[in-house]
Amino acid sequence: MAKKTASGSRKPPVKRASTRKKPTKGKGTSLGRITLGLLILVVLGYAGLAINEGKLVPEVIENFELPSIQDSEPEGESEPTQVTEEPISSETDAKVELDFEDFDLYFTKAFDFMWPAYSSDQAIIERPYYTLRYNEEHEQAMWVAYKLSADSLKQEKFPRKDNFRRDPRVRTGSAELSDYKGTGYDRGHLAPAADFSYDEFALSQTFYMSNMSPQVASFNRGIWKKLEDQVREWTMEESELYIVTGPILNKEFTTIGSNEVSIPEYYYKIVLDIHKPEIKAIAFLLKNEKSGDALEAFVVSIDQIESLSGLDFFPSMPDDLEDALEGNIEKGSWFD
Repeated sequence: MAKKTASGSRKPPVKRASTRKKPTKGKGTSLGRITLGLLILVVLGYAGLAINEGKLVPEVIENFELPSIQDSEPEGESEPTQVTEEPISSETDAKVELDFEDFDLYFTKAFDFMWPAYSSDQAIIERPYYTLRYNEEHEQAMWVAYKLSADSLKQEKFPRKDNFRRDPRVRTGSAELSDYKGTGYDRGHLAPAADFSYDEFALSQTFYMSNMSPQVASFNRGIWKKLEDQVREWTMEESELYIVTGPILNKEFTTIGSNEVSIPEYYYKIVLDIHKPEIKAIAFLLKNEKSGDALEAFVVSIDQIESLSGLDFFPSMPDDLEDALEGNIEKGSWFD
């Protein structure tokens, strides 16, 4: 409000000069406008070249593609650094030597690392001492997997009671003792009773009919028993081994009993030593018949058993380790 003078009249308010600076006009062009103008000219120039050559993208721009995604390299240019390696041919797979010390064996901590690949809808029966996958069509296990240790084998052995019986955990109903009676075939153990004789309960568990397969008597008591004995000897030497064994169930077979239990033509056994420094595996494929041949004659690659059985063994292993173990036939590490 304006103040009053001595005479009572009011003085007009004094106007203060504004402190704002007026923008200057016409004093040069900013660097940003110059740059924008140059970019517009470059774009228009390339567009003109493109229209003139009938191409949507000028060749100059095309040449800026990364060498790794070009079909061919321009002459005179050096080869770009490749990120991926060339795949190793199957002929050289068996010649590749791996340094097993480099592998992290984390996968061995999984409860199912020794099992062949499986799905939740399959009949997996896990017991304290071994695990199997039952096949209802053939009324026997496709595979049985377990760990065998030297400490267990050194313990006092319990006597066999031969208490063969149906397996109550097979929901569809397992084979029965009567299926084998009078057929001439042995009730052949897949997980051997002698591997579990250190524990009375474990030993009894091996006599479920889900662990049996029809074997020619001279096979079961001959070459098959010889192989089982050999695996126990290796276990005593190596302290601990993992075993996967079973019949080859790849077609329709002659059957026995009212439950139509298939009579396999071949059986396999895979033995894995997963302890450093020398990780190794060996696989056997034996015909269900009498044989006097040495065990070395039945050694095959794990890949061959996978091809016959349709199973995928040790799927949790790193691929390079799995390929080295499954593709090779290495007898020397086992038969010295």
